[in-house]
Amino acid sequence: MAYRIRPRCNVAREVRSAALDRIGEARRALKLPAAQRAEGVHQARKRLKELRALLRLVREPLGDSFQRENRCARDLGRALAESREATAMLESWDALAKTQRSFFAGDALQQVRQRLVERAEPTAKGGALEADIEQALSDLAGRASEWPLEGKGFALLKGGLERSYREGRRDLARAQRTPDAENLHEWRKRVKDQWYHSQLLAPCWPQDFKRRCRHLKRLADDLGDDHDLAMMGQLLADEPALFGDEATRERLATLIEERRAALQAAAFASGQRLYAESPKALVKRIEAYWRIARAERD
Repeated sequence: MAYRIRPRCNVAREVRSAALDRIGEARRALKLPAAQRAEGVHQARKRLKELRALLRLVREPLGDSFQRENRCARDLGRALAESREATAMLESWDALAKTQRSFFAGDALQQVRQRLVERAEPTAKGGALEADIEQALSDLAGRASEWPLEGKGFALLKGGLERSYREGRRDLARAQRTPDAENLHEWRKRVKDQWYHSQLLAPCWPQDFKRRCRHLKRLADDLGDDHDLAMMGQLLADEPALFGDEATRERLATLIEERRAALQAAAFASGQRLYAESPKALVKRIEAYWRIARAERD
């Protein structure tokens, strides 16, 4: 609930509070027991992504501080990425297996899954790495509590909201023209920004933003599944022995491409609706929600 910006409160204070909440949640996730390390890493990376979306929302008011803090959060996420990506590969395998249960139930495919499980197991260096990350998060929290944010009210958020949405429309168009893994992944980043921004602004009109968040999450999930399958296809090409004999690999490659085509079709259909408004129209509508919410009395 702390990841929000309430219209009737001091906006700069709300932004700092939301940032400190995400940093605190990331730190708590990394302190989960060893048996839950994979989940802890996953949760910490999500909190860092939410923090970066918040930073983009106040990019202009933050001024010179933006680049430093965004780079810090980015590097922390990347430090945790290797462990998470191996786990995501396994999750992607299990999701694909649900589409062809009989094929994936065979001994050969079960052996492939076991090899993916082994790739996803935590490494011995995890503890030392996360100690460094803990210190970096502590330092980041100290700075976030004093972020210099110039501006008041919705004006503090307006530029970042319009810029992020405009970039999402641009990346959607680019991905439609050339639907390769890189373009789709870049579009997904901007979709997730919109999802996080909608969560932050939900107090403006909870019912409307709840519905928008639901659709944006589904779109981000579809694009995330597509990206994970693209990475699996690349791993299949780079390390074919991991996936069994040639016949098995050919069948897997076909299933991956078919599933990616379905995910992309659903994503583009949803994206056209979610990005139908012009950037100025979207911001104008949300600003109206903001004014109404500020004028309401308890």
